[in-house]
Amino acid sequence: MRAHSSRLRVRPGPWLLLPSLLLSTLASAFQWRTLVAPARPDEVPPLELHIRSGVATLARFEAPLRLGAVRLLAHEERIQLVQMDDGTLVVVTTTNLAEGEQIPLTVETGPGAEPLRFVLITRHDTVDVQVRVVLGRVSDHGAEAESMARSLLAAPDARATLAVPRETEDLAPRESRGLVQSLLWMGRRFFATVAVHNRKKGSLPWRLVQARLRATLPDGTLLEWPAHLTSGTTSPIRQRYIVTDLLPDGASRLELALDGQDSPGAYQRLSMEEVPTRP
Repeated sequence: MRAHSSRLRVRPGPWLLLPSLLLSTLASAFQWRTLVAPARPDEVPPLELHIRSGVATLARFEAPLRLGAVRLLAHEERIQLVQMDDGTLVVVTTTNLAEGEQIPLTVETGPGAEPLRFVLITRHDTVDVQVRVVLGRVSDHGAEAESMARSLLAAPDARATLAVPRETEDLAPRESRGLVQSLLWMGRRFFATVAVHNRKKGSLPWRLVQARLRATLPDGTLLEWPAHLTSGTTSPIRQRYIVTDLLPDGASRLELALDGQDSPGAYQRLSMEEVPTRP
């Protein structure tokens, strides 16, 4: 295990972008993201950082999060980690990672807090230029929203009038699948009814531990955060949930991913046809 706990002073220069390799990355989509840290990092899949040779990825940890010790869980000479004085972590890789390869990374963010877990990956179509890591706001999502979620779970026939069918998401192709059965908008708040079906008899049911949302903000930044998840009745072959949250003001796109404990889901777009627009 290798630990990086010292803070280095680094002058602006090749850490921000390696000009000699810029042309090789033009086919990739540079992206700026804001990630909301999960409340229980050890119970959900790790956050992803998309890295690419020739581009430095800057991860900024904003108060009250505080960048502490940074550890790669294995000896890895391809990855360089630099902690800046302003609390930014700079990640540089000398080569692109192979398809499907993941390098685990943990970051301590303050006394008594569980370390945040990340995985470093390379995607052919995108690379993180800057990632803001922020702490989520404490919220009970309101008694009315929770009551509505419970009502939808208790009245399956309501799907006939609220149904907005979406594509099925394969969680584990031979074992389970998740499906957004219906979608209801109430102003900027949405309620999505999600069903998880276990395909393999005799196996333990796939367990949904987190619903993640991704929205595109007016400045082009991608905001990713855990949604409020309400569980309904479960059986060995079928589980039902309500996913609810507020659409960020001015967002032009909303996507949902369903995560198991060790199997992050892929984002799928949710319909926004009923979202009211400003005059």
